[in-house]
Amino acid sequence: MSTEQTFAQGDGCCGCNCCGEPLGAGGCLMTYFCPCFALCNGAKDAGLNNGECYCIMTLFGFGCCALIMLGQDIEQKRGLKKHDGCWHCIQATCDGCTCHSCRVVNECKIYAKDGAVGAAPTGTEMTR
Repeated sequence: MSTEQTFAQGDGCCGCNCCGEPLGAGGCLMTYFCPCFALCNGAKDAGLNNGECYCIMTLFGFGCCALIMLGQDIEQKRGLKKHDGCWHCIQATCDGCTCHSCRVVNECKIYAKDGAVGAAPTGTEMTR
């Protein structure tokens, strides 16, 4: 089992904890029904200056690309275990099953609250 810090909600296939804090059930619903707004707010919570870009990409049908980019950006900002682009692509494409958008937006909210990894809650990594 790896000791590297990963997403607070885990990085397994269905490691979803959508109703957990700080995102909560309302944030999960917003992420599902209005992803453009959720990704824009997530980017702003992460201190990224291009939140509107994620929103526009989602509105024009490039939501998977926006989610992949935001996921990679928040990993870098928080100092989390770096996943490759293929992992993010699979997670974003299967978002209905993996809840990756909730995972990424939740991590952005944790960054806004706690900053980089040092003060963040430890996620668990699922292994086979």
